[in-house]
Amino acid sequence: MGWSLPEVPARPDAQPWSPWICLSITFAGVFIALVRVVLYSPSGDLPTLASGYWLPLTGYTLVGVTVAVTFYLLWWEIQTLRVRNWNNWRRNMHLAWRHQAHLHLCVTRCVVLTADPQLLSRLAGVMPENSDETPLLTLLPEENLIPGISRFEQLCRLLINQIKTILFQSCPSGPLTVVIQTSAPDKEQELQYFSLLWEDEELPWMPDIHALPSSSIFNNWNKFLSTARYPLLVLALHYRQPEENLPEFACALLLLPDAMLKSSEQRDAVRVFRAMPLNTDALPRELTELRDMAQQPPGVKHLVWHSGLSAPSAQALGRVVNELPLPLQTDIAAGGIVDFAKISANYGPLAGWLMVAAAAEMVSYGPGSHWLLQADGKQASAMVVGNSLPVTHDEDVRLAPLPYPAGSLSLAVLLNIAVFGATARFFPDWLFSWYGVFSVLLSLAVSLPGAVFLLRRALTALQRPHFIQAAGLARKE
Repeated sequence: MGWSLPEVPARPDAQPWSPWICLSITFAGVFIALVRVVLYSPSGDLPTLASGYWLPLTGYTLVGVTVAVTFYLLWWEIQTLRVRNWNNWRRNMHLAWRHQAHLHLCVTRCVVLTADPQLLSRLAGVMPENSDETPLLTLLPEENLIPGISRFEQLCRLLINQIKTILFQSCPSGPLTVVIQTSAPDKEQELQYFSLLWEDEELPWMPDIHALPSSSIFNNWNKFLSTARYPLLVLALHYRQPEENLPEFACALLLLPDAMLKSSEQRDAVRVFRAMPLNTDALPRELTELRDMAQQPPGVKHLVWHSGLSAPSAQALGRVVNELPLPLQTDIAAGGIVDFAKISANYGPLAGWLMVAAAAEMVSYGPGSHWLLQADGKQASAMVVGNSLPVTHDEDVRLAPLPYPAGSLSLAVLLNIAVFGATARFFPDWLFSWYGVFSVLLSLAVSLPGAVFLLRRALTALQRPHFIQAAGLARKE
C-alpha cells in the first residue's frame, strides 16, 4: 500500500567512451595490414611504393579501421542512451508520484464548533485542564434543540453564515462544490433540506452537492482533490438524534486551489494534501513513505493525530514515529501524539473531517505541520495538513544530458560513402557534376540528423515496454 511507488532499480552510469580504444583499433588495423604484407607479399620482398600494392591496402585498412571505430562508438552510444532512458523514466515516474502526492487545496476559512468550546485551547496548553466542569453534549445550549433533520438544518445554516463572507471575497459567484458528511443514515433527506436551505439563503453560487456515506473521508478526498477547479466547501457534523447522547460537533472548511489565492495568501495558507492509503500492519514502512514524499519539510516539528487505530497499532505509533525520526511537538498531548477519540469522542469514520478542521485550527496555536491517521475497519489512510510548501528537490528536476551522437553520425557518414562510392563506379560524370555535389550535400544534411533521430526513437520504442514491465512487477511486489 502506501503510495504504491514502483521501486525500479536505477542503472549504473555507462562507461565514458575511451580514445585509447579508438587508438587501439587503429594500431590493430595497421598491424594486421603489415602482417598481411609480410605473409602475402607477391615477390617475397616488401613491394615498392611504385608497385601499386600499397594504395588499395591502405584504402582497405582505413575502411576496416573506420568501420570498427564506428561500431565501437555506436555500441557506446546505445549503452549510454539505454542507461539515460531508463534512469530518466525512473526519475519521471518518481516525479509523477511526487506531483500527485503534493496535490493540495488551501484552507481559507475554518470553523470548528464542539460541545467543549475550549477543546483545542486545552490541547495546545493555552487553557488549563479543569476536571470539575460538567461536559456539555450539545452545541448552542442557549437555543431550542429539536433533534433530527431540523437540527441538521440549524447547524448548516450557522456554518454557512460563518463561511459566506470569506467565500464572497474569494469568489463572488460561480460553481461551488459542497461536500456534506454526517452520522445520520438518511442522506437523501439531508440533500433535500440542504438544497432548500441554499435556496432560502439566496446564495449566488451554483452548488454541486455531495452527501458522503459514513466512511473514512480519505476514501473520497483524493477524488475531489484531483478534479478541484473551483472552491470546495466541506460541512461535517454530528447532530443530535432521538435517544442518542454523543456530543455534537459541526465543522466547515472552505478550500481553494492555489490559483484562486493571492501570492501573499499562498505563502502562509494551511494546505490539505492528498491522502495516502495506509497498511496499519506495516507502520514503519508506511510512515517512512509518507515522510519521504516530503509533503511538509522533514525538519519542522509535527503533531500526529490518530483515530480508529487498533490498540497494538496505537501503542506502536509513538515508537515508530520516534524511530523515523520525525520531530514532534512534545509539549502537546502525549509527546506530540494525539489520540483524537480520547480528547473528543469516538465519532468513528466521521472523525476524519473534524481532525482536519482541528489540525487547521491548531496552526493558529503554533504547530504548523500535522499527520492525520484514520482507520475505518480494514481500511486506513494518512493525510498531511500543514502551512509549509511541499519540498521539491532540484536534483530531481534536472535531466541527464544526451550523449554526443558519435556512433550514429559515423554510421551515417559510412553509409553515404558506400552509396556514393557505388554511384561513382557507374555514373562518375553525374557524381562530379553540380547535381551530384548538390545530391551529396543534401544527403548529408538529411542523413546525419536523421540517423541520430531514428536511432533514439527506435531505441526508445524497443526499451519502453521493458521499463513498463519492470515497473508493473515492482508495483505488484
